[in-house]
Amino acid sequence: MMQLLLPEPETFVKIQRRQFVRLDVTLDTAIHPEHSEFPPFRALTEDISAGGASIRLLKGTAIQSVSQLYLWMALTMKSGEIHYLRLKSKVIRVTEKEHGNMLLHVHFLEPSKNDIQTLMRFIFEKQVDLKKKGLHV
Repeated sequence: MMQLLLPEPETFVKIQRRQFVRLDVTLDTAIHPEHSEFPPFRALTEDISAGGASIRLLKGTAIQSVSQLYLWMALTMKSGEIHYLRLKSKVIRVTEKEHGNMLLHVHFLEPSKNDIQTLMRFIFEKQVDLKKKGLHV
């Protein structure tokens, strides 16, 4: 028989498994199919990172059969400049939320270095703002 001791909670180290930091932020986005499988529509993000996003879909949105799409979004920086991104994305999964609404999880396919840098800068600026407001990031 072997007995294991649990270390003190203060010694635990949180490990980020994702490649990029994910931030809960609501952004207006436009979703366009790669091959006209459905008409383009607008939606809101649930969270975003430089590697992907989760997008809120309304009940009845038929997107499950699509494997790739284009996600369009405008990021407003603290300086006031606006960056428009068009990100080719792969659908990872669609999960059901409350009231029949759904959450679309996408991974950005081959984003440019500039797109990654813009997303990381946007997320960093939002984290700084949240920290200044005393909200948990």
